[in-house]
Amino acid sequence: MAIRGLVLFSGSLASFLAAKIAEKAGVTELSYVFFRSPFFEGEERVLYSANKLGITLRCVTLKRAFLRLSEVNGQLFPCGPCRRILLARAARLLRVKKFDLLITGEVVGKGGLGIEELLSLDEELGLSGRVLRPLSAKLLPPTLPEEMGLLQRDLLGDLTVEGLEARLRAWAEEMGINAKVNGRHCLLSEPLFARRFQIFGKEAVLTVNFLRLLEFPNVVRLGPGRVLVVALTPAEQVRLSDLFLPEDMRLYVPLPGSPLGLLRAPWAKMSPGEREELLQRAAAHLLALAGFSPERPYTVCLRPGEAEETTRLSVAPELLRGLAS
Repeated sequence: MAIRGLVLFSGSLASFLAAKIAEKAGVTELSYVFFRSPFFEGEERVLYSANKLGITLRCVTLKRAFLRLSEVNGQLFPCGPCRRILLARAARLLRVKKFDLLITGEVVGKGGLGIEELLSLDEELGLSGRVLRPLSAKLLPPTLPEEMGLLQRDLLGDLTVEGLEARLRAWAEEMGINAKVNGRHCLLSEPLFARRFQIFGKEAVLTVNFLRLLEFPNVVRLGPGRVLVVALTPAEQVRLSDLFLPEDMRLYVPLPGSPLGLLRAPWAKMSPGEREELLQRAAAHLLALAGFSPERPYTVCLRPGEAEETTRLSVAPELLRGLAS
C-alpha cells in the first residue's frame, strides 16, 4: 500500500534527515513544502539547499497568521503558537491533497515542546495519528500507518534535545547525508527580538516593515506605539534608509559620521506639546546611543518623511546626563 507523506521542510538537517528516515521506514511518496514567515531568515539558503538536494519545493506564505502571534499569551511562546500555525496550514494541504502523513523534523523537548505539548497540538488540529516525527517517533505513540504495520518503527529515532546536534550529524553520516545542510533562522528564537515583538505587538498593528525595525541593535520604546531606531554604522544606515515610511521622522546630527534615527509615532493623535516632548527625548537618545558627551548642548536635525525642509532642535546637556545616569 502506498503511503504519501507531506514533509515540512525548513532546509535544516533535521527536516531533511526526517524525510529520508521516513522514506527508509516505508513512506513511498514524499512531497516537500516550505512555509514563508516574516520571522524566517535565510530563505535563499533553503531554496538553494532544496535545489542541491534535488527537492521540488512548494512555497507557501503565512504572513498574516504570523503577524498575529504576539496576541498569543501562553507557555509555548514562541515555538508552540508558531508550530500550531505551521501544522494548521499543513493540515489543510494534507486533507486537500489527500496525503496520509505529515512528516516533520521536530524533536521532543525542542523549543519547549515535550511529548504532551506535541500530542496536544495534533489533537487540537485533528491530526492525531497523522503526524510522523521520525527523529523522536519511538518516544511518541505510533501513527496510524505504524499501527497498520505499514512503517518499520524500529528504523525511527528516539532523539531528544540532549546531545541533539552530535546525534543528528552522526545519523546523517550513517545515511550518507551531508551534515552541513543549512536551513532558515527564526528571529523568534532570539530572546531580545521575541521580547520586543511581544511588547510592540500589543500596542500597534504589526507589519513586515515594523518587524525589520525590531531587528536593529538600537531600538528604544518611547511610549505606546512610539519607537526610535538608531543606526550607527554605515551598513545599518543603508538598511534603515530603506524602511522609512512617509510619516516617519528622520533624525541626524549635522556632523560627519552622524548616526541616523528613524522615529515612528501616532503623530495625528498627539498634541503639539506631546510631539515637541517626544522629539526632544528621541534626539537625546540618538545622541546618547552614539556616544556624544553630556557636557554640552548639541543640534539635531529633523526631517519629516520625504519632505525636503529640515528643522533644527537644540538638545540640552541635562537631557543627555539624565540618560547617562
